[in-house]
Amino acid sequence: MDLVAEAVTGSIGGFVGRSVAYPFDTLKVKLATKAANTGAAELIRRLLHEEGIGALYRGLPFSALEALYQKFIYVFFYSFLKNSYSRLAGGGPVSAMGSVTCGYLSEMVSVPLCVPFEAMVVQLQSAPPGASQLAIVRSALLTRSGLLAGLRSGQAYILLALKPGFEFALFDVLKRAVLARKCRDGEPGSASSPPDSLAPAMAFWLGAAARAVATVLTFPISRAKALTQAGLATNTVFAFRRVLAQEGAMGLYSGLAPELFRGMTQAAVMFMVMEHLRAMVRRRLLTEKA
Repeated sequence: MDLVAEAVTGSIGGFVGRSVAYPFDTLKVKLATKAANTGAAELIRRLLHEEGIGALYRGLPFSALEALYQKFIYVFFYSFLKNSYSRLAGGGPVSAMGSVTCGYLSEMVSVPLCVPFEAMVVQLQSAPPGASQLAIVRSALLTRSGLLAGLRSGQAYILLALKPGFEFALFDVLKRAVLARKCRDGEPGSASSPPDSLAPAMAFWLGAAARAVATVLTFPISRAKALTQAGLATNTVFAFRRVLAQEGAMGLYSGLAPELFRGMTQAAVMFMVMEHLRAMVRRRLLTEKA
C-alpha cells in the first residue's frame, strides 16, 4: 500500500480517535498535574457544575489538529522504516523488536513539530476556570520562552517515544496472529474485511489491548511530562524526583485510570478507522486490477 495512503489512514484515525477520547484526556491531565485534588468522579461533577460540558473539551481543536498531522508523520515513517527493515531482512515479517525500534524512531521524528502544541493543550486543560485561553495560546506558541518550554518538555520522549513503539508493535503481533488463525481456519475475506485486514470490531479490541499495555509500561514518564508541560516542574527529571519525594512510588501512577480510558478509547477507534480505511483502499485497488 502506498506510503502516503497509509499515512492518511493513520492521520484520519488519529484525528477521530483523539476527538472521541478527549474528555478522558482532560481528566487525566487535571489529575496528573494535581490541578484538582479530588477523584475522577468528583472532578467530573465539579467541572460540569462550574463550567459545563465545554470544560471537558477545552483545547480540543488544537489537540485534534496536532493528532492529524502527528499521526500522518508517524505512520508515514513507521511504514517506511518497516518496509525498509523487511527488505533488508529478506522480505519476511518484521520482528516485534524491529517494530518497536521503527515506532520509536518514527515518534522521535514527529516530536519537535508536536510538543509545543501538546504543551499548550496541557496548559489549557490544567488552567483554572477564569484563565484566559487566548493568553495561554499566545504565550505557548507565539513567544520564545513558551516555545522553548514546550520543546524542553519533549525531553521526556527520549523514553516516552517507546510508548507508540510498544503500541503499534503489539498491535501488529496480535493482528498477524488473528490473520494467521483466519487463514488456517480457511475463513475468506468479507465485504467489510478483506483477507489481509481485520474486521472493525476486532481492530477495535486489539487496539485497546495494545494501548493498555503500552500505557501501563510508560505512564510514570507521562505524568512527569504533564507536570513539566503544565509549568509545575522545570524538566522531566525534576518532576519525576519531586513526585517520588512528595507522593511516593504510587504517585507516579496518579491519573492512570482516566489515561487508560482515554488511551484505550483513542487507540481502539484509531486502529478501527485505520483498518476500515485500509480495507476500502485495498478493495478499490483489487476492483481496478480486475
